[in-house]
Parts: sequence; C-alpha cells; structure tokens
Amino acid sequence: DLGCASFATDYPEETMNAIKAYYDEEERITLDSLLEEMADRESLARFPDSQYQSLQASSYNRESVHRDKPGWFADSDGLGFIRTETVDGKTEWVVMEHKGPGCITRIWTPFFYYDFNNRTGPNVRIYLDGAETPVIDESLIKLVTAQGFAKPPFAAFTARAGDLYLPIPFAAGCKVTMTGKPFYHIINYRAYPAGTAVETFAMVAYETADRERIGKLLYEAPDFAADRPVASHRDIEPGASAELPLPDGPKAVRGITVRLKASVANASLRSTVLAMTADGEETIWCPIGDFFCCADSLHPFRTWERTVSEDGAMTCRWVMPYEKSAAIRVLNLGKQRVTVDLTATVGSWQWDERSMHFRANWRPDDIVPGTPFQDWNFIDIQGKGVYVGDAWTVLNIEDGWWGEGDEKIYVDNAWDNGFPTHFGTGTEDYYGWAGGVNPTRADEFDEPFLANVRVGGQGQAGLTRGYNICTRTRSLDA
Repeated sequence: DLGCASFATDYPEETMNAIKAYYDEEERITLDSLLEEMADRESLARFPDSQYQSLQASSYNRESVHRDKPGWFADSDGLGFIRTETVDGKTEWVVMEHKGPGCITRIWTPFFYYDFNNRTGPNVRIYLDGAETPVIDESLIKLVTAQGFAKPPFAAFTARAGDLYLPIPFAAGCKVTMTGKPFYHIINYRAYPAGTAVETFAMVAYETADRERIGKLLYEAPDFAADRPVASHRDIEPGASAELPLPDGPKAVRGITVRLKASVANASLRSTVLAMTADGEETIWCPIGDFFCCADSLHPFRTWERTVSEDGAMTCRWVMPYEKSAAIRVLNLGKQRVTVDLTATVGSWQWDERSMHFRANWRPDDIVPGTPFQDWNFIDIQGKGVYVGDAWTVLNIEDGWWGEGDEKIYVDNAWDNGFPTHFGTGTEDYYGWAGGVNPTRADEFDEPFLANVRVGGQGQAGLTRGYNICTRTRSLDA
C-alpha cells in the first residue's frame, strides 16, 4: 500500500485531480449527473463548469474537404465513415471515434436502411474505454426510434427517423461501429479535457437511473409559484412600442407569455417585435411570430422551452438572467393597432462569473434560388457563450423539397481552417427527421428538443409549397 501511494505521486497533477474527482461524487460526471443537467433549466444559463468541446461525427460526403475546393456541395451524404475493421472475421464500419473522456449526447438516423422496406438495418456497436465488448449492440434504427432499450423522451420516432438523447458517458474513449455499410447518421458528442473524471456508461447504471422523474420534467411545464409575475396589457399604435420594466437584479426571467390581438392577426405575428435589454445591452430582437415558430399563423406545438397553445398563448421558458436591470419591449412595426398581453415571471438569481445573458437574433433574406448551391449564413457570434438552438422559416414557392443543404457549424478557429466543426447530412436530418419522400402536413411533430412545426400544405398536392418551419433546441448537445 505504501509503495502504491508513493508510485501514485509520480502521476501528472491532472491525473491525480481526476482520480480525486472520481471518488468525489459532486465532481464526477455520471449518467445521473448528465440526466440532472438535461432537466435543469438554469444549467444552460451558466457557462459549463465542466467545459467541453461540442463535436459531431456524420456520414457527410467525404468529397467535401474545404469550402474553397471542389466537392463542397457534394450531396451523397449517406455513405461516409472513418474506416473498416475486422472483428471475429466480420467487417465493422467505424463511424465515430474519440480518445479521452467524453459523452455521446445525440444520435440520429432514418427509420429505413437504403430501402424503404428495410426498417431494421445493421446493428450499432458502442465500445467504451477500449473494451473489446460493446456496451450497446442493437439495431441502430430500433435504438433511436424507441424500439430498443431506450424509451421516450430519451429516444423517439419523429417523421421517418429517430433521435436518441440518452447520454452515454465514457472515461477514456469511445468507438462506434456499424455491422453493415453505414447509411445516413449523425452522432453528437462532448469531448472533455484530459483528466476530467467521468464514470463510464453501464447498463446497470441505466437501470437504476431516475429516468421516469427526468422524463416527466422534460415533458411538463415548470412550476413558477415561487417567482413573481410582471404583467402588462397594452394597445400599441403603429410605429409605437410598449415597455415592461423588470425588477432590479440580480434576477432571472423564467417565463414569458405573449398574446396578440389585431384586426389582421396573422400579419401582426411578423410585424410585432419582441425585444429585451439586459444590463444595458439589447439581447433579443425578433418578430414574435418567428420567436415562437409562428411567422405566418399560430401553430400549436410544445417543446421544452416553447409552447404555443390552442388559445393563442405563446410561452417561452428559457431562463434569462441579468445582474442589475432588464426590460422587455414590444414594438409595433405594422400598419394596424396591436393589443398585447405580456407576462414575465421573474425570480431570484445568484449572479456569478459563469452567468450568461440569453440572446436571440433574427434575420430575413430575399428569395434564394435552389441552384446554384450556396452556403446560407444563419449567424456570426463573437465572444464566449453557448449556442442553444435555432428556428428556420422557409416560404417555399414550389411543391418540391427545398432543404438539401447540410448544416456547417464553425466553432472557434474552424472557419480559418476552412472546414466546420459540425458537418451534417441535410436540413431535415439536422432538425431530427428524414426525407425519402416529399414531406406533407402529416410529417409535423414536436418533441422536447425538436419540432417540425409546419410543412407547407398550400400546393396542389398538399406538399411543401407555403411556409415550412423547423426548430431545434439543444440540451447536452449545446
């Protein structure tokens, strides 16, 4: 024992700290701690204590190597993988690999495998910490569509696809393989700094985790009973605005509910703007309809952060801290009077160096042709922060599919290197569903972190002509 203790002191300091943290439950990252983080609304409003890189592996077309070189818009995105290996005389295709501590945060794939009639496909095998035996070995399609061991809301069928949000942490490394030639897939994962203490996923930990309670929290609205509601009822003339002052901080807005009434109700959704200032900075500027995925008309849906009810109430549950002062404004940029009912629920907040302001931006564009292909920029963000989601409203003038583009997210110096940190496989894939056929209104859905809020429906065939609205918000994959 004495010799072991003496030997241990020769390890690097970060290794010793990791060993110490592993035996300190408050410091160690576990399946339980990740599930708690997933259901903690305040966690996204603080810069991560256990800092990580948000990374992605996908089946993007490997002809894309640099944004200034040929092949950047190659569209055969369902064939990419890292390499093949032979295990027990059989081929496995490696689709994701990472050395060091981390956590798989999301897996997506379509509900068919090359052929619409094949709804099972090959098995996915997840090897952790260099183990020769996978901790998970089952049909990828069944795994992500809640036909395997993971159930809603941690796995869910959407529209011709499934999404797994069950965190799969690992202490020293992860390798994900397929037992057949890979098809379309996306794997999001965290890479923690070397020395971070992580408890590797095991089925026994999954069986004992408090999944039922966490699952309810992801579906249920929060209880604001301890917070103070601040309400305003205003008639706002064209060109005017109304302001709702908030109590002095440090405080946090934990809920905003808006109702609009106007003689031309649908038009007011785009011309009435929600704005917020926090600690002297404008943090939100977005048309109310776009903020709630209702640019053209009210579309009832429910995600973890936003709800639009049948009675017209639009509610946001993102936590928005401020240190000293804040105010919410509603601007009427339309040509008619608008009546606005606005309620903000405000509670206490312990402001510290990790606290962040919630920000929301909006941008429009002129008509964009489908060809020639081009990268359409959502936003440039400078400084330190966490990206927590987006919504995309497309007014499609054709009946056909409009969204072949792959998401490309550049983090830190990735732009200078000419290749994104996240390179996806298609618009519908990024938003958690899948193609294979032209979408219709039947493909609308909502899950805690994903929603296909509207699918056109104005064309002769009831397809995608008209407004198409998708949103994705981020949990452990922020």
